[in-house]
Amino acid sequence: MRHSFKVMHDEVHTVKVRISPGWARWVGEKIWHESQKAKKNGDGSLDLTFRVAGLDEIKRWVLSFGPEAQVLEPKKLKEMLLKDLRKCVHLYTLLTIQSKSFIESSA
Repeated sequence: MRHSFKVMHDEVHTVKVRISPGWARWVGEKIWHESQKAKKNGDGSLDLTFRVAGLDEIKRWVLSFGPEAQVLEPKKLKEMLLKDLRKCVHLYTLLTIQSKSFIESSA
């Protein structure tokens, strides 16, 4: 479990995440993983690097910060996030269209 972000056991990846300046202090105050390395940037953002087993758990962790976190590496994690975010956009686009259609048909 040494490389597990929480409980997953899988291929070990180096993950680098940039936290926005507005959230850097709060995120940087906590140890999220035993492999965590932090680097403060000149713009106030924070780069966190982890060695983790699997990407699913850290993907959910990154998503929990919304636009305040940006994955810098690995490419595979970026692709996983993009796939999930596209699904979310599609879902909410459909819901918006359906709601609009319902409102217009009720008028």
